[in-house]
Amino acid sequence: MQKRYPFEVQLTRLCLATSVPLLILLIWVMVYASIDIALILLTGFIGGIAIMYSYYQIKHKSDYQFRSISNILGAMSQGEYSLRARSDKKESALDELVNAINGLAERLSEQRRVSAESQRLLHTVIEHIDVAIMALDDTNQVSFYNPAANRLLLLDDHEGSDRLLSQLSFHQTFSPGTHQVIDLMLGQQQGRFNVHVEAFRDAGKQHKLLFITDVRTLLRSEERKAWKSLVRVISHEINNSLSPIASVSQTLKRQVSKENSDSELFQDLATGLTLISERTRGLSEFIDSYKQLAKLPEPDKQPTHLLPLIKKTCHLLDADRIRIDSDGDVSILVDPVQIEQVLINLCKNALEAMQNTSPDGEVLVSWTLEQTQLTISVKDLGVGISNLENLFVPFYSTKKQGSGIGLVLCRQIVEAHGGRLNLDNNPDGPGCCAKVELPIAI
Repeated sequence: MQKRYPFEVQLTRLCLATSVPLLILLIWVMVYASIDIALILLTGFIGGIAIMYSYYQIKHKSDYQFRSISNILGAMSQGEYSLRARSDKKESALDELVNAINGLAERLSEQRRVSAESQRLLHTVIEHIDVAIMALDDTNQVSFYNPAANRLLLLDDHEGSDRLLSQLSFHQTFSPGTHQVIDLMLGQQQGRFNVHVEAFRDAGKQHKLLFITDVRTLLRSEERKAWKSLVRVISHEINNSLSPIASVSQTLKRQVSKENSDSELFQDLATGLTLISERTRGLSEFIDSYKQLAKLPEPDKQPTHLLPLIKKTCHLLDADRIRIDSDGDVSILVDPVQIEQVLINLCKNALEAMQNTSPDGEVLVSWTLEQTQLTISVKDLGVGISNLENLFVPFYSTKKQGSGIGLVLCRQIVEAHGGRLNLDNNPDGPGCCAKVELPIAI
């Protein structure tokens, strides 16, 4: 096999192949012409020096250019695009090659900058979006997840990997590109979630990308808007009817009282008019109470210490029957007036739930802190909840004198703070447990 020499060696050999024979021919002609030997030797010496110098310059310049281009291309292959080759800005093939390489480096550098900015933007969006995003490899192992998925599925709990896989088993029935709203038990939450599945490849392997959105907040927001509209319409129509009824009943009652008659008919008439007036006033107050749903102001959030707030709530109610099961304190960014109203309603409901079953029982108020979430629990020893589905339905109440607004108002306040309110029966005993989940101040 013929040996191939480097390109720069070929150039120098070509230079020698053209210059050395000419120098030998010149010396032979001078010898043949009987020119002085000293002049022949001087010519040979100067010619040899010129050939060696040309050989060195050609080899040096070719080595320098080729190695410079090689270094730049090598740096580009490693992701370094700041190096540039020097160009004489002349119309030569070498300059065109150098300019092309420099242009390629600038183009790649610009593309990397744009790509880095896009990746930072995408990373920021994924980090702060409320949609849980997870990537599953071909073995159904979670290879990527964002903070929303971590909060929803508690992915930091490595001991629960089997439980996690069982929770995500539903995705196997989904084909890429489809989405559906289904009821799921994810993490410690049971609810309705919108699930969207896509497919992608990483390192030549098939992966699935899951997008899970909790639609409960959205549905409740739309539900709350519908209730607000309904309350406004009902309030307007009922008040339009109650006002003349109240006015007429008061007028008739005054007319009847002027008669000063002791007859049974007049007494029954006065009693009936009084009853109409009182019920009219009661209905008016009942309707006014529901206006709180439509007129609840935005929370005025400020750093608030939880322990003094709960102690204040205990003193407003039956402090002897409310026990605080925590010695620590935590600062939360909330509207103290609105959160105090939530605690008052929950503790009052807990005390009323124990009136018949445990009149001497205690309401236990405690809280736990996990990462950036605070959970306040209010437990009672009452009869529990028989109908969980209607807890947050306005106008629905199991109390004789209840208006059905307390829990609805509490949930609206908590969700306005970016939190959640959940009520459920105690799994390990009688009674109910209300949990208020709130983000804490960082």
